[in-house]
Amino acid sequence: MEFMGIKLEPCLKVYKPCDDSFILGEALAAEVRKGEKVLDMGTGTGIQALIAASKGGEVTAVDINNKAIECLRYNAELNGLETRTIKSNLFSEINHSFDLIVFNPPYLPEDEMDSKDELTLAWDGGKDGREVVDRFLEQFESNLNRKGRVLLIQSSLNGLDSTMKKFKELGFKPEIISQKNFFFEKLYVIRAGRFNDSIR
Repeated sequence: MEFMGIKLEPCLKVYKPCDDSFILGEALAAEVRKGEKVLDMGTGTGIQALIAASKGGEVTAVDINNKAIECLRYNAELNGLETRTIKSNLFSEINHSFDLIVFNPPYLPEDEMDSKDELTLAWDGGKDGREVVDRFLEQFESNLNRKGRVLLIQSSLNGLDSTMKKFKELGFKPEIISQKNFFFEKLYVIRAGRFNDSIR
């Protein structure tokens, strides 16, 4: 498949880019600036990492799934782009700060019938779909530069208001910069930077 000039080969046991990936990718392409340090959290096939790299970002891509790390490396080579890869459970192995953090988190409420494997981790957001999102919101700030910002996918299925409220409590100004309606949910791209800093 190809998206915004990026060629992507899907990989077994790795989340295949879908509507959430594409809406986030479009927002990211308009957001990232040349030379910025970008963290792609939960990289999967690497679609966001490669979009950021193609725009001149210095990209670090993270995933908990070894197969996703391998998949990104393959797709980076396929596109002639450079990224740094780290296996990490969210920020557990991240020791640097970034100008932009982009995350398409697992946000679907847990289905007890699903088998638990590498692929399930890509969409299973726990009992109410917020387990990973809430952990991310608790951790990201220490790895974000003072004038940095976050791009986050949010579903109507797992509490948009809770996410916006949490950003505000942390001193960030969240705004919905893109959204798309589906028959069973709405997807939003939230952009958040600190209240007291000029983002642009």
